[in-house]
Amino acid sequence: MDKFLTLLTLGIYQFIFVEQGTNVILMRFGKYRKSIEPGLHGFFYLWGIAGYIGRFEITEDKKKVTKKEMDMREQVCDYKKETVISSDNVSYRVDAVVYYQIIDPGKAIFSISDYPVALEKLVQSLLRAGLGKYHLEEAYTNRSQLSESLTEEADRATDDWGMKVIRLEIKEFEFGDFAEDLLKQKKQEIEKRQQIILAEGEREAQIKEAEGKKQYEILLAEGKKIAAYEEAEAIKIKAEAEAEAQKKMFDAERYGYEIIAEVLKSNPEVQYYLKLHNAGVVTKNLSEGQATKLFLPNQIDQLVGSFSVLSDVIKGSQEP
Repeated sequence: MDKFLTLLTLGIYQFIFVEQGTNVILMRFGKYRKSIEPGLHGFFYLWGIAGYIGRFEITEDKKKVTKKEMDMREQVCDYKKETVISSDNVSYRVDAVVYYQIIDPGKAIFSISDYPVALEKLVQSLLRAGLGKYHLEEAYTNRSQLSESLTEEADRATDDWGMKVIRLEIKEFEFGDFAEDLLKQKKQEIEKRQQIILAEGEREAQIKEAEGKKQYEILLAEGKKIAAYEEAEAIKIKAEAEAEAQKKMFDAERYGYEIIAEVLKSNPEVQYYLKLHNAGVVTKNLSEGQATKLFLPNQIDQLVGSFSVLSDVIKGSQEP
């Protein structure tokens, strides 16, 4: 269809159909003009003088091929195993695979000669330099982190080539006899360290548990001590309150006695009345059989003091 349209214009315009996933390079007077994306496109051709579709040469499957279409899809390259010497002087081989994509066809063709070969050489150099900085054990146990680091370095290095390195993956390590023995030894050391760490962890747990029990007992003893102190304080406060109440009662009685003494002193006739009254009460009790014995004090003053309560009653009855 594109050729038919070109014939209709007598070669003044050229039409080209670009398939999905590819780009073609438009050249004019030997200079790169632009990349043509998928679809049907036409450009000023003038029998190849004003513009033409450029062709480029790259290496595919170790062979040089000439192409006019640039593959824009994500591509994968599985390179041969690369020999690496670790920082502890152990030689081993590493197998890596690279995923990349062309994002600028003009740069991929004109910024670097044969970009597939250039990418392969770059990956080989990064593997030797990147893995060679580490001990064998470190490189083997940190494969994922190393792959991410190498991917970032490769992506930065290919920016000017119009390429994007999506992933540089370390597939496997191939060791010689010496490297195998060294890895076994390292593995045994790691397992030994893990056992030591586990034992130390158990010991620390036991110590923590013992310290926890000790702290619990200390807190419990302190709690009992505080409770006993508070109980003693409560008893003390209660005793002080009872003593204070008893003191006030005694003060009240003393005050009452003082009042009675003043009344009797100022009113002698009250003493006589009390004597008669008390004698009548005693006689009545004896006659009714309520008392069979009578005790009289030796002095009349003591008798008066014995009936101090009655004097209060009498005084109250005489007041208006």
